Amino acid sequence: MPNYSYKALDQSGISENGILIAENLKEAQEELKNRHLIPIKIKESKNRFSFSLFTKISSSKLSLITRQLATLINGGIPVDQALDSVAKQMDSPLIKGKLTNIANKVKAGFKLSEAFEDHPESFDRLYCALVRAGETSGDLGMILEKTSELLERKAKISQDVMGALIYPFVLFSIAIIVIVLLLSFVVPEVVSQFSSLNRELPFITKTLLLLSSIFSSYIFYSAIFISGLIGLLSIRIIGFELFRLKLDKLLLAVPIVKNSLIDSDLSRFTNSLSILRSSNIAIINAIEISADTVSNNFLRKQIKNISNRVAEGESLASSLEKIPVIPSLVTQMVENGERSGRLEEMLDKVSLYLEDKFQNSTKITMNLLEPLIVVFLGMFVALIVLAILLPLIQLNTLTLT
Repeated sequence: MPNYSYKALDQSGISENGILIAENLKEAQEELKNRHLIPIKIKESKNRFSFSLFTKISSSKLSLITRQLATLINGGIPVDQALDSVAKQMDSPLIKGKLTNIANKVKAGFKLSEAFEDHPESFDRLYCALVRAGETSGDLGMILEKTSELLERKAKISQDVMGALIYPFVLFSIAIIVIVLLLSFVVPEVVSQFSSLNRELPFITKTLLLLSSIFSSYIFYSAIFISGLIGLLSIRIIGFELFRLKLDKLLLAVPIVKNSLIDSDLSRFTNSLSILRSSNIAIINAIEISADTVSNNFLRKQIKNISNRVAEGESLASSLEKIPVIPSLVTQMVENGERSGRLEEMLDKVSLYLEDKFQNSTKITMNLLEPLIVVFLGMFVALIVLAILLPLIQLNTLTLT
């Protein structure tokens, strides 16, 4: 839905500026009227960068909003008033506008889940399904608390991964820049001094001169550009979805990357499935909705396919067992949960186990990556120094003889 920027007067005659979300200009005017504001100026905001990336509420902010809603609703505050209260506490005009729009939908007689569905870029299928389950069971506050915990865990994993990657990424970038500068400017200038001697240069020196000439050539960068262009055209021809599917399948074959991807994706899937089943969502619907939390397209497609097997009467554990990349420990724990009648509890334990395993493996990998980058840079600099020193040693040897 479009955004409308407005300037209006409140009941005290004080001017107020803001942004609201509405289907059309008439609905925007009605919304201002519901807020007891007198519109002075309303116009549609034409944002050139109106991608979902810029309109989506982040996981951390959404977790905070959900937690506040749960607290207010558990305290006996009506849903529409709780939404208005949370909206007033938001600094972002965009988030405030979304929450106010949702509150007005609820006041108009829509269910909270239906109002959330109008903003799929911020409230995904899982979120709306959980809210719908809370409305059906009559325990919306409790479900919102669980949803908030789910979002908090998701945000924490993302922050941990980003925090762990920043330093190695910066270090690796600096290493590449230093190497390119050395090969492009330092090595040619120094080694060219030995070309006038008409002597055979050492192998290391000749190799580095060859690399230097490659990095200094426009042909090299043109080749990179053309390769990138061909790659983009190939993706366009075969389709981005098929390309992403093939790439994700390839990533699941890379040893270190494979384990991290599977652990993080299965952690989110089992946690979502546990919450949905605890909310009395049918197992088939719960599997299909929870599968949307899996980031790897190839794995997500395989997990969604198991809903057909479960619908035919096959157990969840045996269905998961037919997906080769899923660890046997996960299927065994799910099988124990089904046999004991405590599937939801066991799925939650699986999720916590996989989350801890993912965080520990990520920390170990990042701790190993940092010294490896330093060693790589040190070895390359040592090769450059050696390439310069070897001709000097040869020259001194000739002088002494």
